[in-house]
Formats: sequence, structure tokens, C-alpha cells
Amino acid sequence: MGFIAQFRRGVTDSVGREDGSGELGLVLPDYATGTVHHEAVLDTGEVLHHHQVFERGVLVDWIEDDEPGPWALIRPGSPLRPCPAGVAAPEAVAEVKVRLGGDVVDLPLLDDLPAPVFDTLAHVPHATARLRFEVVGTPVGTQRCDVRYVDGSRTAWLVEEWRVLEEGEPAAGAPEMGVSMSFRNYLAMRSGEATALEAIEDGGVVDARWTLLLLLHGLIQSPEYVAAYRSLPRLPAELGWWGEVAPLIPPAED
Repeated sequence: MGFIAQFRRGVTDSVGREDGSGELGLVLPDYATGTVHHEAVLDTGEVLHHHQVFERGVLVDWIEDDEPGPWALIRPGSPLRPCPAGVAAPEAVAEVKVRLGGDVVDLPLLDDLPAPVFDTLAHVPHATARLRFEVVGTPVGTQRCDVRYVDGSRTAWLVEEWRVLEEGEPAAGAPEMGVSMSFRNYLAMRSGEATALEAIEDGGVVDARWTLLLLLHGLIQSPEYVAAYRSLPRLPAELGWWGEVAPLIPPAED
């Protein structure tokens, strides 16, 4: 029976709530359809292989496997560990990995930050600004990335809270902008399946002057930036939406 028997509600039940008007308040995405492979690393070091099958955002099957899948989301702890929905600490992002065949890679956004390929960005005088970049619905919850552009060069860190920049820091005193998008759209943007504007327009949030957005768009669409993004590992499409619907899986029995 796998993991399914450990849930209070059948995984095929509708997930949602009704508001005062009787309307279903939660709309599950149709694109959340497919199989997500997992590897749970227990405290003993034992690895449990399992996979989940979703149809239009609803978990319909959850099975333990004898052999590893073709790829997997690797998380420490029990297979029944819930997917967090709050803001992820950098340490929480670092402990989750992705296996692609025989290679184990960091979970984005972490693999985006120190990548040496971004050292090749062109020098652009006066292209200096701070970007508060937020990605929601990742496998660890919401990730926040503090990105500093100084004359076109880029440095970036994962953070849990935004803070005021101090004198002497990169981009201190420069204009600031905020951009939020889904993890699914972020992966599509960096792989070239969607443009930066398309990734933002599809449910994203922007807090910036349009002149700053033009600056950001020009940087991200530069040949050097595009080449850097394309060189990063390409993840299975299912990981793009798993973090969005996984927090809605019914809780396990105590």
C-alpha cells in the first residue's frame, strides 16, 4: 500500500476550502500533472526511494521504490516530511539536492549564485542597482536572493530577511527593485523556454520604476547572461511545480 495508507484523507480527495460564498477558494493548477521522484535520506544514512504521481495538482499515488528513479529530489529526513511553504533559510536550501542520472547538483537558486560562468558578464558603466529577487513555490518554500549589480557585474546571496545596505557594500545607495516569480517560471526563464518578461507577467510581482526594469531586462537578455543561464543544469519540469502543490498534501497519521 506504500505511503498512501498513512494519511487521514485519501489523496484523491479534493484539496481546498470554501469561503463565505460557497466557492472553492483554492484552485489547483492543471499543469501540476506528472511523476516526481524522491530520495529521503534518514538519520541512519539509509536512503528511501519513492515517487509521487499528481493529476492536476492532486496527489493520486505515492509508492516506495526498490530502485532509484531516473532523477530525484533529495531531502533529509522522513519521506513524510512536509514541504515547507514559508521563507527558506539558506541552510535549508543547501541541505536539499537534485540527482540527475548519476550527478547530484545543488537546488536552484543556490546553483545560480556562485556559478563562475557569471564572471564573464560584460562591463556596463553605471549599470548599478540592487535586486531583491524572490522565488515562490520552490521545493523548500520561498527563496530570497539579494542580487547586487555594479557596473554590470553581479554578486548574489540567499537571505532570509531583507536588510538596509551599509556604506561600502556593493550597490549601497544605488536604486533598488523587487521582483517575484514562481519557481516554475524561473526554471523556464533560465532554460530559455520563457523570456524574463513572460516569467514576470505570468503571476509575478514587480516593485520598481520602469527605467530600472529596462536596465534589468537589458542585463538579463545580454548574450553573456543568457549563456550563463543556459549552462546551468536543466531540471525536470515536474520540479517546477512540486513545491507549489506539495504543501497541500494531506498530513500523515501521527
